[in-house]
Amino acid sequence: MSYYVKALSWKKEEPKWKIQFVSYKKDHIRTLESSKAKKPKKTWDIEKDRWKALGFYKSMTLGDARERAKQINAQNQTKAQEERIKLELDKQKDFQERFISKLPEEFVSEFEKRFVTKTFLSKDRNYDGNRALRLWRAAQKLILAIEGEPSEWYFNLYDFYDYFTDRQLSVRYMNEILKFANLWGFFICKKMGRPFLQVPRPGGYEKRRIIEAYFEKTRTHNKVSGPISVEALKHKKNNLREDLYNWIHLTVWFGLRPKEVDNLHDENLWRVETHFNGRKVLWVYQTKVIALSEEDRWKPIPILYQEQEHGIKILEANNFTRPLVKSLRFHFGKTVSLYGGRKAFTDLMLSRGHTLENISVWMGHSTINRTWKSYKNRQKYHIHYAV
Repeated sequence: MSYYVKALSWKKEEPKWKIQFVSYKKDHIRTLESSKAKKPKKTWDIEKDRWKALGFYKSMTLGDARERAKQINAQNQTKAQEERIKLELDKQKDFQERFISKLPEEFVSEFEKRFVTKTFLSKDRNYDGNRALRLWRAAQKLILAIEGEPSEWYFNLYDFYDYFTDRQLSVRYMNEILKFANLWGFFICKKMGRPFLQVPRPGGYEKRRIIEAYFEKTRTHNKVSGPISVEALKHKKNNLREDLYNWIHLTVWFGLRPKEVDNLHDENLWRVETHFNGRKVLWVYQTKVIALSEEDRWKPIPILYQEQEHGIKILEANNFTRPLVKSLRFHFGKTVSLYGGRKAFTDLMLSRGHTLENISVWMGHSTINRTWKSYKNRQKYHIHYAV
């Protein structure tokens, strides 16, 4: 919501402008009879009797009035932001008070010091402490929702499973939360001298129920990018600006992450080597990978096709620019994001007879499972007949 000063150049008398209020609130938009705009809004005029209270005067020029409107909008935006921050802080404070009223604060502090800020829960030393804290906060919400003593949790298993189903959590995220909840149960029961049986991970029917609930959510809130196929890219070549088309071409034929393509503007982050057999290999530095040594952060991509040769020419000419997401969705579909080209790379290479092991290396994945789980279209299969 904001104030807007509209010019009225056709008026003979001063002021040759008027003040309007623009609102995007759903309650206001519902009153509109019809609107074909992508982002509908409702606008109404501000009565002249209110101008003085808002700091507007008839003697103001159009430019002065617009500057005053910008000032008021900035003040309102700052006020609204402070109110949102205060509301969020109040929610956090209320949550902490409810949690501490149920469990002693000193026990919570000791638990966080021993388990949340340590790295022993992880398989390596590069454990994300912020993620551990987020999982612990999620586990706290679970503990509050169950409303039972940890020593009695095992008798109320289905309360846990119903909680995960109602919130449509993924199995992986559920297991991570459950690990922290069980760890808390073990910790507090040891302090209280009570027995504790951990809540087991759901299996069978309960697991299927949780998975179905999660996929029901993803069907309505799809966060995974759709693929950009080679055919779709060729079809849109004449509709895209050359530098935007080149950026997408690099993601489709090299399977690069969006950030990796952007980094190719820096000549220190990529190189082309020619092997003794004449085969060229593109080496790309992965800035996303921080758990490996500097040498292991480089990933090889062999140049096997003419389209990849063209990609090298694009890199040498430095003629590529990241497109806007809304542009990609306009041309390739509403589900496509900047990862669209990378999402299609696995099936593109499999269709040309390459193994999943090699494709995983070219994409820079640490395991084949990552390539198969996140980048393989399960509805596509590739048959290669022996000659």
